[in-house]
Amino acid sequence: MLGVPSTALQWLGVGSVLLIAGALIRFRGWTFLIAGYDETSSVPEEVVADVVGNAVLRIGVAAIALGVLMAITDVPSYLPAVFGVIILLAVARLIYRLRTYTPSNAT
Repeated sequence: MLGVPSTALQWLGVGSVLLIAGALIRFRGWTFLIAGYDETSSVPEEVVADVVGNAVLRIGVAAIALGVLMAITDVPSYLPAVFGVIILLAVARLIYRLRTYTPSNAT
């Protein structure tokens, strides 16, 4: 057996799922994966796909990195809590960016 801790496998699995979901939202425009978003929003679908997709991709990469770190070394017990706070801040930034969106008048 590989001897990888189960918590590392959980972080790797969740990170992989988030990475796939973020790529589908960002690059394929699958905005139906975003809870609460509909086409009647004042924010264009391309902007929502870009902002949300990038945020989910970043969180997925960070979760995979944490899983790899947990697999190769012993991490402090507070690190997952710090990661949770970072995710909370990323989501707050995402909501702020979407709420304060103003279209550019560039032609």
